[in-house]
Amino acid sequence: MTETVETYNFYPALQRNVTPTASGSKVVSYTSDLGNGGPILTLIHGYPQSAFIWRHLVPLLLPKISLFIPELPGYGISTPISAGTGDHTKRAVGQALLDALAQVFNTQSSSSSSPRPIILAGHDRGARICHRLAVDATAHTSSSSHPDENNKSFFSNLNLSIRALIMLDILPTKSQWDLFASPSISQSYGHWPFLANVELAAPMIQAFGIDKWVRGSYLGQAGSATDSRERLMSDGAVEVHVKLFESGETLRWTCEDYKAGAQREVDEQVEDLRKGRRVEVPTLVMFSREKLGRGGGLDVEGVWRGVVVTGKGEGEGEGNEKGKGDKWVGDGVELEVVGVEGGRGHFLPEEAYDVVGERVVRFLERFGL
Repeated sequence: MTETVETYNFYPALQRNVTPTASGSKVVSYTSDLGNGGPILTLIHGYPQSAFIWRHLVPLLLPKISLFIPELPGYGISTPISAGTGDHTKRAVGQALLDALAQVFNTQSSSSSSPRPIILAGHDRGARICHRLAVDATAHTSSSSHPDENNKSFFSNLNLSIRALIMLDILPTKSQWDLFASPSISQSYGHWPFLANVELAAPMIQAFGIDKWVRGSYLGQAGSATDSRERLMSDGAVEVHVKLFESGETLRWTCEDYKAGAQREVDEQVEDLRKGRRVEVPTLVMFSREKLGRGGGLDVEGVWRGVVVTGKGEGEGEGNEKGKGDKWVGDGVELEVVGVEGGRGHFLPEEAYDVVGERVVRFLERFGL
């Protein structure tokens, strides 16, 4: 790799785009278009990573579906939202990404009569972006004059239609914070409140050592399978992400991501629940049974289906108490939840790319792909 990591094309078989957006972010993305107005699959990465995490899945997916693989604004390659105003909520970032997608695929051209179908897929923070966008685009509202229609109009203005949702290794943001009532769970996710304190976290990570922080973030969440670390570190991926995080700006804006997740985004999901706004498209959730599922101690599927009460303290269920929980997916909407076995950890697109690839392809086949 002779170019700097910020300008390198991770996917020579795809087109690399740099797209100015209304958000102020210049979004870098890697794309392929099979044409004929067919579905586009987004692959959105999380923390502390880049679009390079999809390297094992792209060869499998490239001949099957059009791809849009963006770099998250503020994560070292795409520039921050709103020229750095701090509005790095999942809605703001997600809208910036879809703005870039619409421009690259020219979905608003006069020849594009039908909306271009989108299948949202992401991992970690990217999955949270997909969740936010899917609710905004598909949730039922009681009136055409309802304020929520402002979010829906964003998609129609871009001539996009959200058809399905794929989320890798997350719980809903509100549920995850609720579960921190358990000391053992909160201990495993100490980086959430830490990173949300931007002015504290960024200089402390620099003082600790960015290389140690990024590598520790990987190894602390990797699974116990003998080849999990080898898969994670293949192709120099960890070195790529260490390089990206060497910038003080990257440290700051990735912390802003967590700050938004600790404040505004929880309030948004509380409001969603109050209004009955849910995901209303077929959804696939895959999670690490060893890590997120805590070896079977946390009922991830029950949380997503709304049959498990979160927010219990230590010894009071820890996310396994049956009851009337928060409902995240609409009645009658297809929801498939798959726990990945075999000692695979949080970084499913790399550690479990074979299992993820098989399941994603099977899910896409339901849409004729």
